[in-house]
Amino acid sequence: MNHLARRGRGLLSSLLLLGLAPLAAQAAWPEDKPIRMIVPYTAGGASDTLGRMIAARLTESLKQTVVVENKPGAGSMLGSQFVARAEPDGYTFLLGSISNVLNNFFYKEPLYDLRKDLAPVAQVTSVPNYLAVGPKVPARTLGELITLAKREPESLSCSTSGVGSSPYLSCELFKVLSGAQIVNVPFKGGTQAIQSVIGGQSTMFFANEALPYIAAGQVRVLGVTTPKRSSYLPDVPAIGESLPGYDVTAWYGVWAPAGTPQPILERVSADINAMLQTEGVRKTLTTLGAEPAGSTPQAFGAYVEAEMQRWQKLTREMKVEPQ
Repeated sequence: MNHLARRGRGLLSSLLLLGLAPLAAQAAWPEDKPIRMIVPYTAGGASDTLGRMIAARLTESLKQTVVVENKPGAGSMLGSQFVARAEPDGYTFLLGSISNVLNNFFYKEPLYDLRKDLAPVAQVTSVPNYLAVGPKVPARTLGELITLAKREPESLSCSTSGVGSSPYLSCELFKVLSGAQIVNVPFKGGTQAIQSVIGGQSTMFFANEALPYIAAGQVRVLGVTTPKRSSYLPDVPAIGESLPGYDVTAWYGVWAPAGTPQPILERVSADINAMLQTEGVRKTLTTLGAEPAGSTPQAFGAYVEAEMQRWQKLTREMKVEPQ
């Protein structure tokens, strides 16, 4: 009887493996239907560049067209909600970020439930936000900027990429720890926030797509938001060197609608991890000032949960009032 039971279990396992074989052989996605990578931010920014890079690489590895669709708005919630409501069939993915965590604490009624509505696939990168000012701003150090802000309360404005985004939180935490009264002006994306500073409409910005503008001399960088200095700009101080306890590390990751079959999540995760090891992708990440991450769906899920716990505590301490 035990022998028959073992044979039965073995046959069942074989049938399951046979059932998954077409998936492993790239038959999970019909040839005539593209996979959509939703980027919940405007075109032209770091997230858009990252999304298009991932889409191009997945198109090669999956032998299936992957297209990027930009769906900005509401601090990335509109695009994220779109994915949360999509069919969990492997045709829709989200390139999200730390904003997907922060939205839970900046909005009274987020448009989706991160824990229930989205399935983690892989962390893609980690990246600092850069604090920079326009060329006409007299402050040349972080200390001088804080002094200027305190001397002229609410006369300085800070451009960020939307309520609930990591640049937005970078500005809010800066205000709390420095005691400076600065007006936080949220835009739909980082590119618009940067352009407002270049054009003189805003004093400063926090953004993670700032390296090209810094290199071109269009803005002057004063600090980075990560605990340690960036390897890309080692001479630029971490803000935490002047304001102890300051740490806002931005990151990007990929999710799918909850209920997407685990083999699909594992396959896409593995392909993302593989692409992050290639020279071409690493060169692209260098232009964005980003460090490659990579993870399994399970590891990314655990990381997101840890971030949820951390920012819930910090936003309470910062007395953030959800909108």
